[in-house]
Amino acid sequence: MNGADSSEDGERHSGVYAVYILVLLLAINTFSYADRFVFSILIPDIKEAFGASDSTLGLLGGPAFMISFVLFTLPLARLGDRWSRRGVVAISATVWSFASAACGIVGSIAQMSIARVMVGVGEAGAMPSSQAMVSGLFSERRRSTALGILSAASQLGVVTGLAGGAAIAAIWGWKMAFIALSLPGIALGLLIWLTGPKQAPVTPAVTTGGDTSMWQSVKLFLGTPSLRNIALGVGIFNIFGYAGITWLPAYFTRSHGLTVLETGTWLGMGSAIGGVLGAVTSGMLVDKLRHRDEAWQLRIPAIGLFGSVPLLAAMFLLPGGAEVRFGNFHVPGVVMLLLLTSYLGALWTAPAYGAIARLIPARERAQAVGVFVVILNLIGSVLGPPLAGLASDILTPMFAHDSMRYSLLSLTVLVFVGAIFALFAARSFKADLARAQG
Repeated sequence: MNGADSSEDGERHSGVYAVYILVLLLAINTFSYADRFVFSILIPDIKEAFGASDSTLGLLGGPAFMISFVLFTLPLARLGDRWSRRGVVAISATVWSFASAACGIVGSIAQMSIARVMVGVGEAGAMPSSQAMVSGLFSERRRSTALGILSAASQLGVVTGLAGGAAIAAIWGWKMAFIALSLPGIALGLLIWLTGPKQAPVTPAVTTGGDTSMWQSVKLFLGTPSLRNIALGVGIFNIFGYAGITWLPAYFTRSHGLTVLETGTWLGMGSAIGGVLGAVTSGMLVDKLRHRDEAWQLRIPAIGLFGSVPLLAAMFLLPGGAEVRFGNFHVPGVVMLLLLTSYLGALWTAPAYGAIARLIPARERAQAVGVFVVILNLIGSVLGPPLAGLASDILTPMFAHDSMRYSLLSLTVLVFVGAIFALFAARSFKADLARAQG
């Protein structure tokens, strides 16, 4: 039986309540991503305060956060499946919020590293249990659209972290930016604990064939070709993606002469508008097109990644100062290209999470999402920021202030490689779905 249609989904709640939980989880995960990425817009201030190199800051932007994030994602996802998904999300929000606030009171890079590690521990529990809750609240007919809306949290979080962080830092300083953006997570965590959907603890007696171990959940995911390939594809894409999230602010300021506040505003708006539209419309497209051919479930991510490659190259080759004029209103040309690439780069989100919901039994979904998140972050987030920072340091003698431009340009080839894996995933999805339904 297809896990998405299984009675394990539990009791269906009213449509109003389902939408309320979706909006609440969207807000929680938005501030999760905001607390994660506010670091990027504050890199110039942190660099000046502590005298750190780009390589060191790349380690803080990637491994310092991601190693703990990866290590705790699967255990917390399993805890969500077996104990309480709302409880895991509530506790996680509290932990990462206090840790992010601690980033604003540190006195050294070493202390900043410890705080970033704890942010990773807290944020590890948010998305897998959130995805599983939403999958259980919405029927398969509307599930991809709902997951697309939830997935928009990453783009909304980027604009909140970048634009909000830049605005707060411009008025009250970079340390207050960390503190101010951490506060909503505490209140939202309490709200999901008090009002979130309850679930009965899972025991072997209520799970067909007995309880499954975390390793069996990993093997189930990796043994499904379409899920394995889409995870590899998105993970490889994320080597570039997370490098971009961390270092695009530096590229905007160094190569295009924008101030930190202008960078935060334009980068946040461009990536958020394009990314939110991409995440939401990807779910709507899947819900519409999969009735014609189930391969569209993962064909859409492949199309998005292939289409973004030439636009990314154009974005990094665009001369500084290029603008698009709308009457008396001037928009940096790099922002227009960012909007388009953000849209295409977000088309994987709802289809990928929707595929997990359709192929994995309901009581294993948080763990399956956890496996997916671990793979894409282990490949992408750990490698991307430090690689781009290291390449920039190496290229500085040759390109000076444009070193980050060519560092990020060199990584765009990985987007094409990721698209190839997404195409492999689409080709095997129908066979995987037939096995899941058999």
